Amino acid sequence: MSGGKWSIVRVYALVFGIAYVAVAAVEILLGSGGYKVGSQLILKATPAQTTIHALVGIAVLGSFFAGDAAAKLVARAVGIVFVAVSALGIFARTFTGKLLGFHGALPWSYNVVHLLTMAAALFAGFAVEKAYHQGRAPSAPRQSMA
Repeated sequence: MSGGKWSIVRVYALVFGIAYVAVAAVEILLGSGGYKVGSQLILKATPAQTTIHALVGIAVLGSFFAGDAAAKLVARAVGIVFVAVSALGIFARTFTGKLLGFHGALPWSYNVVHLLTMAAALFAGFAVEKAYHQGRAPSAPRQSMA
């Protein structure tokens, strides 16, 4: 790691990497009983879901340590994968829930997190440079033809 300021894509990688590793750890601690608010399941350990959360977290966190190019590449990959994950979770909730080890539809809490992950990853991987003009020399002011 260089001693300078961290880019936004690396901050994304650090925050989301830690978050996904932490979610996997909490799922393991909670076990198959999970955590509910009222009747709504918020978080539950299933072998598939917990493994995916751990792998995503490790990959994203690893990209933080590997530098800007790796963090951008991983953010783009995660964003694109989570487009599909989010679509499946919303439009095929029962299929996705059963695929990931739930006994029914994927809980909405997961869909919300998947959508936030998708948006943050796509922004960090594709749009942050344009939004904040990172990585470019300042452009010269336009001159009028008049």
